[in-house]
Amino acid sequence: MSGVEFSVIIPTRNRSEDLRRCLNAIAMQDYPRGSFEVIVCDDGSEEDVTPIVEEAKRLGLEIKYVRQDPRGPAAARNSGIRHARGRIVAMTDSDTLPWSTWLRKLAEGFNDNPDALAVEGMVYADNEGEFDPLGEGPSNKNGGVFLTCNCAYRRDILLRVGGFDETFPYPAYEDTELAARVRKFGRIIWQPEAIVIHPQRPLTLRAVLKKLRHWEYVLLMGYRYGYLAWEKYPVKYPGLRVALLSVIALPLAKISTAFKWIRRKPFAAAKLAGFGFVEAFGALLIVVPKALFVRLERKRNKRK
Repeated sequence: MSGVEFSVIIPTRNRSEDLRRCLNAIAMQDYPRGSFEVIVCDDGSEEDVTPIVEEAKRLGLEIKYVRQDPRGPAAARNSGIRHARGRIVAMTDSDTLPWSTWLRKLAEGFNDNPDALAVEGMVYADNEGEFDPLGEGPSNKNGGVFLTCNCAYRRDILLRVGGFDETFPYPAYEDTELAARVRKFGRIIWQPEAIVIHPQRPLTLRAVLKKLRHWEYVLLMGYRYGYLAWEKYPVKYPGLRVALLSVIALPLAKISTAFKWIRRKPFAAAKLAGFGFVEAFGALLIVVPKALFVRLERKRNKRK
């Protein structure tokens, strides 16, 4: 019988140096080495990440390398789940830095809550949690966000619900969609002492425009579960709400943030405001037609 308690799954694509730092952080875990394994799930990297994996082995990590053609992080994580031996599947991303106590605190979350199906931990930026005006990244300081850069699921529940929905091709809302299905069977508990640092990424115009594609999956969450991404955003008319949020609310949030930074970092603030205007125009062209005038196929409203 396997002595592995945790299988740590790390999807990656073209992030060699980030992956090296992440694996170095995992090698510093104060959790018994024989009790966890690491599975690096390569989603079709153009870089050769095998030297990074070999370095991690020399650090004493029990590590597997699994590669697939590019299919997205949901498919990559499912590949890791299929290869996992641990009773619990812990997940993080290749551009994160888990604290040395991360696995131990996740384990305490399960031990203190024997009925829990999953545990989510805290995520914040590396500069004490505040993002620069042209910085971005995921954050989870109060729970209920279910970010896959810091969560752990019992492997049996992942198998029971069928893992991640691979029709979600981007790193966006595939995590909340999985949580929605898991929570039909039991609790996901909050463990703020299990901490992962997510270094902020530079916010670029390209990143702003790429994220316009994510709105389709916010819309699908509304159709499937009656809320936009998270339960605190219930919705009756998903298409109308998505149109308003994409064209008005999020661009205005960028412009408002720009005004707050205008004295401290005027150039960055002006650039951020520009991003807001471009985002609004892009949403009019890309998001609104799909949200209001293109009826999503009925089969997309149910998990394939």
